[in-house]
Amino acid sequence: MSTKPYIRGLFIFTLLIMFPLFTIDAAYNGECWVVSNGDTIYKLDSADALMDPNGITIPDVSQVQTVEVDPKTGVVWISVGAANTVFRYDTAVGDFKPVSGINRPNRTSVNPSDGTIWVGGIDSAYKIAADGTGILATITGLLEPDVSVNTKDGSCWITDKRGKIVRYDANGQPASTPFSLNEPTYVAVNPNTGNVWATDTQANILVKLDPSGQEIKRIEAYPMPMSPRVNSKDNSLWFISASNSLVKLDDNGTELVKVEGAGMAILCLSINPKDGTVWIADQFGSSFQGGVSKYSATGQKLVENPVMMPSYVSIGHWSGQ
Repeated sequence: MSTKPYIRGLFIFTLLIMFPLFTIDAAYNGECWVVSNGDTIYKLDSADALMDPNGITIPDVSQVQTVEVDPKTGVVWISVGAANTVFRYDTAVGDFKPVSGINRPNRTSVNPSDGTIWVGGIDSAYKIAADGTGILATITGLLEPDVSVNTKDGSCWITDKRGKIVRYDANGQPASTPFSLNEPTYVAVNPNTGNVWATDTQANILVKLDPSGQEIKRIEAYPMPMSPRVNSKDNSLWFISASNSLVKLDDNGTELVKVEGAGMAILCLSINPKDGTVWIADQFGSSFQGGVSKYSATGQKLVENPVMMPSYVSIGHWSGQ
């Protein structure tokens, strides 16, 4: 007999018990949410990165991929690959809701303008309603897609690891000419311009495309570019290079900051556009057991705290507020 219903039920029960132990403010509370070891979620303070005393432990559930906070409402979205489900938790009122039918979710992008979220699964991309009541759009025939939603018009850039990058409108219809890379892995849209940065991590390529899908800029100076994030306040781009360095470029692709040795195995970064700080999840950290660090907008390390094998970070600030 399959154990999936039991695991899913235990997951829901555990969250319902654990989450009411704390609440967060609706907007600009600035907490940083972290996935640790694939089975634990922590909320860190935005000032000192210290762990909230009410860490959320999720026993017997594997493959927690992402935890994404909507900075406008405080809603937290959790993707769990093993359960084929994205879970929506409204921390303001204590409402918890699973959205099933998502095949192996592992990438997420929240649109604070309307509360919807785009999710990349193993072979499809999905747009989920803000209230978690259902799936609004499904795009099939993809391989391990990354997603990045434009908060200005609701469109979403989506990669297909077999070679294509396409912008889709808010209804899930193609809205750009497909752009080809050998193996596109990440995208990050700039909502101020509609342009997007995309990476081919294996080929060491970073490209900038306009909203129609035409190439504007190509950069091949950084090994293994991954996890790009645009700071909509100043149009800068941060990304991870070679799993151990942080790079900041201006909107034209000129290097502004490079922090070599920022970590040992950095998997994800998140930007706070309010103050320009950058948060990273380093699988090893200084302790070789894992750490979450915060860097200033100019690349100075401000704080690091041990978190066991962190794989994802999401900071709760949005410049649109």
